[in-house]
Amino acid sequence: KRQMFNRIQNIFFVASDIEKLSKEFSLFFSNKPSFQGFSNELGIKIHTFNLSNLNISIINTHKEGLWSKKILDFKQDKREGFFGLNFMSDDPKMTYSELKEKNISLGGFQAVTFEDYNNNKFHSFLFSIGEDLTSSLNISVSGDDRFFIEKEKKTSDAMIKSVNQVVINTGNPDGVINLFEKNLKIRLALDKTFKEWSGRMLFFRIDGVTIEVIENDKIQGSADFYGIGWHTDDFKSCYRSLIDKGFDLSEIRKGRKPGTLVSTLKNPMLGIPTILIGLEGEVV
Repeated sequence: KRQMFNRIQNIFFVASDIEKLSKEFSLFFSNKPSFQGFSNELGIKIHTFNLSNLNISIINTHKEGLWSKKILDFKQDKREGFFGLNFMSDDPKMTYSELKEKNISLGGFQAVTFEDYNNNKFHSFLFSIGEDLTSSLNISVSGDDRFFIEKEKKTSDAMIKSVNQVVINTGNPDGVINLFEKNLKIRLALDKTFKEWSGRMLFFRIDGVTIEVIENDKIQGSADFYGIGWHTDDFKSCYRSLIDKGFDLSEIRKGRKPGTLVSTLKNPMLGIPTILIGLEGEVV
């Protein structure tokens, strides 16, 4: 049976000052953006960083376009932060039809062009999922945008390698299960109720990334992004390297998953709660 989505292709962050945040992320990832440009159809400026499993894209308004009002509303509400997720489909047109048949609320199926500052143009198709429950998550679906991928991968063990998890708060976990598992066919790996705080946690898995959904009664009816977890292969080197670069990290502690170490970023980019996760050597 065909999967609806292959993976998360992009995580979008809205930043009022793209250049400034781009410099911070360049330091954090030990890597420059692989793409810098804009999309007139979406009405956005965009800087994209490649990680091994997905892209981190920093966006802001550029002109009037499909996303410009969404971004302005988002900035009015939150100023800046974790804006949206983009799923990759190997056949976006077919996925669009399948979701339409299920009466999922969708935006129009759009041809979108991204252009860098050397006039290279890249074309893609994109649509958004507009269900009330998750409209604040700005979930979009596109084809395989290979232009965001760097030609040669520069990898060092001491770097942030990938995104481990994305954390979402919701007041309606059953609604999220209905949309994500039943309709979007994203695998629900765990559904657990914690007696300590009588709340539920859902873990959805897509191509190695966990979408962690936490029940939160304060969020009425909808869902909202909360945090992000980064993975590194060599936790201690990465931790030391980030400290040396001036990032403020908590003390290293053992992670929930056996054999892992974690640390929290104390002044995270855009104020998004951020955790660093890696495999244990021994705690030093």
